[in-house]
Amino acid sequence: MTTTSQTSVIKTRPYSHSSSGMSFYNIVVNAEDGNYQEFEIEASSFSEAEAQANRIAHETFTDITFVEIYKIA
Repeated sequence: MTTTSQTSVIKTRPYSHSSSGMSFYNIVVNAEDGNYQEFEIEASSFSEAEAQANRIAHETFTDITFVEIYKIA
C-alpha cells in the first residue's frame, strides 16, 4: 500500500544547534473517518522521516488517507 505524504518545514528558531545531523519532525496520520493522530520523531532527512511515518501509519490505522510530515527547524 502506498501512502500519500505532505511535507513542510516549520521555522521556530533563527538557527539550529543540531550537530548530530538529526532533526525533529511532527507527523500527522489522517484516516478516512476524519480521525488523526500526531507523533514527534527524530530523523536525519525527510525521506527517513517519511519511512518512519509510513511505518507508524500502517501500525496505527487501516484506513489511511494521507500523512503530513513537518520538519521542526
